This record gives sequence, C-alpha cells and structure tokens, in this order.
Amino acid sequence: MELVRKQTYITPAQDRAVKLLARKKSITEAVIIRKALDLLLIREGIGEYQDPFDELIGLFSGPSEVNLDGTSR
Repeated sequence: MELVRKQTYITPAQDRAVKLLARKKSITEAVIIRKALDLLLIREGIGEYQDPFDELIGLFSGPSEVNLDGTSR
C-alpha cells in the first residue's frame, strides 16, 4: 500500500482515545486514523473501495476483552 504523509492537529481528547484504542487493538495509531477516515469517506459515498469484511472486524469478542469502564464482557 502506498502512503502519503499528512500532518494535522487533533484535540487532546481525540489523542487519548486514539492511543487507548490502538493499545486495546494492538495496532498503530496511524491505522486507527486511516480506518476512521476510510469509514467517513465510505459513509459519504466517496470511498475508494469497501472491503465487505470490514464490518465484521471487532464484531465478535473474546473472553479477554474489557469494556472501557474496566468490566469484562
């Protein structure tokens, strides 16, 4: 995948949320931001492509997943 470098500003709350989600999912913050942008573009009808399995990712939770409030699912 070819990538283009962009620099932007996000709020401190967005920064904390992206960091938390990246740790929880064991992926990079950049992946979180690219996925969020893809979802927005698809919703607006201008996405480059849509993987039919994207909606399934994260749908099934394992026993080790924890809610943001610290309780288990």
